[in-house]
Amino acid sequence: MPLERIHHVAIICGDYAVSKRFYTEVLGLRVIAENHRAARDSYKLDLALPDGSQLELFSFAGAPARPTRPEAQGLRHLCFEVPDVQAMADQLTAQGVAVEPLRVDEFTGRRFAFFADPDGLPLELYEAAPAEDLDALLLKLEGALHLREVRASATRLAELLDEDFHELGVSGTTWIRVAVIDALREESFSSRKMTDFRVKRMANDVALVSYRVHREASAERPAADSLRSSLWRCRQGRWRMAFHQGTPL
Repeated sequence: MPLERIHHVAIICGDYAVSKRFYTEVLGLRVIAENHRAARDSYKLDLALPDGSQLELFSFAGAPARPTRPEAQGLRHLCFEVPDVQAMADQLTAQGVAVEPLRVDEFTGRRFAFFADPDGLPLELYEAAPAEDLDALLLKLEGALHLREVRASATRLAELLDEDFHELGVSGTTWIRVAVIDALREESFSSRKMTDFRVKRMANDVALVSYRVHREASAERPAADSLRSSLWRCRQGRWRMAFHQGTPL
């Protein structure tokens, strides 16, 4: 039962009007729906993030305050990815929101900063990877799939190909993940050279790459050139290929 992504995060606020203004006007989240449940004297506000995930803002009469700052069991904090942490922090500060000093993640080298909503819920801004970093990463990952040692390893291939991967091959054959892994392990390898590599980010977690490949001649087959395109998808912090197509030249 694979989990795809977070659909929504629910937040209970103390003052509904104040929190509604904070999340819609200060953070700029789009309202999907707003409903008042008379039987419970409770509002439910559905808010959209650009990646398709949502926040649910609830009001409940007499809800207890958050007992401690973040080091407690349960939800520690809620984090938003932004292109530029400093720019976002400056915008929040200009609107009267206190933002802690920027810090750098020791493992990724990316900047982050904390602030709080009107009820003291810790919120985090985390800087997205620069586009050039993604280009370099996908060039490395795509290139790995053209290496002899990777194509011969079921483990390495399984790490790079998504579970629902499929391919439209140069020959016109349609492949699924398990068939590709078996076929590549048994192939007669020919060296390949990639050129004209391009990356187009389709969404925060989806990128399209395109390039040319020249395959050297071998005893089994002649040299050949082809156009290639791949769709890469990021899940749980790992980029994996979801689709690949080859077109002969």
